Amino acid sequence: AESKSSIAQAVPQAVEVKNPAVVPSQSQPVLQPQSSPVMDVEQLVNVDQNIFVSKARDKNTFAVIIGNEKYVNDTGVPFAENDAKVFKEYVNKTLGVPEKQIRYVPNAGLNSLRMAVRWLTQAMEAFNGQGRAIFYYAGHGIPNEKDQSAYLLPVDGSGSDPESAYPLEKLYQELSKIPTRSVIIFLDACFSGAMRDGGMLASARGVAIKSRPTEPKGKLIVFTAAQGDETAYPFKSQKHGMFTYYLLRKLQETRGEATLGDLADYLCSEVKRESFIENNKMQTPSVNVSTPLQGSWRTMKL
Repeated sequence: AESKSSIAQAVPQAVEVKNPAVVPSQSQPVLQPQSSPVMDVEQLVNVDQNIFVSKARDKNTFAVIIGNEKYVNDTGVPFAENDAKVFKEYVNKTLGVPEKQIRYVPNAGLNSLRMAVRWLTQAMEAFNGQGRAIFYYAGHGIPNEKDQSAYLLPVDGSGSDPESAYPLEKLYQELSKIPTRSVIIFLDACFSGAMRDGGMLASARGVAIKSRPTEPKGKLIVFTAAQGDETAYPFKSQKHGMFTYYLLRKLQETRGEATLGDLADYLCSEVKRESFIENNKMQTPSVNVSTPLQGSWRTMKL
């Protein structure tokens, strides 16, 4: 039987998550957010500054970081380049991953995306099961209208042509076929697609169809910015995607020492609340965990 677990909600009672890709809770207490329910812009922390620099170096971790903002054939994704750029700084400075072990790709075309994934799998091969991988993507996600499968959209692709995009299922397969200690994926994208009237979700970070959940295999832990037919919104005042802003903020506040369980609870409560305040719409991050890590992922750290 499939075992699943969900991240904590911003309200005291437990709420069943709509997206079947979200992993059900494993009797973990619901954590209350540390900040006040309503935050003024003046109270928000600038996550682009005061980045903690760790003295430790992590020689077993490799990262691919992609920020797709400037699309050739589709509406751009506000702040995606800044998301990727600043996340790279945290991976290098706070998490201690050396520069040469980070593949940073702003505005990746399809070939660049393929090459970056291949580089990451080769790194895992070289470390014979002792390597750890981080994959971060900010940009458009799209569905295939025929089967509702999800895709990452390269900057030279087209939202109306899934063949020009990179299948999310393929990404999971590539990153799970090589033995690793863990692969942690962050997707600041939604996979809801085009509106039926042919228009785009104005001011949204994603391009609305409910995509079919993609199940990770191997040792994958996947953090996604939104679920179901929700949109992954920008946080305009902070010049980041809302999901990425709170990801960076948690890394800043904890100096990278937060467990993945704490990170998941924090992202859900803060993003869900702030999205409703800013956009009057719900955005609920989710976590999807492959079977081998079901019982241990919450205590792991980046």
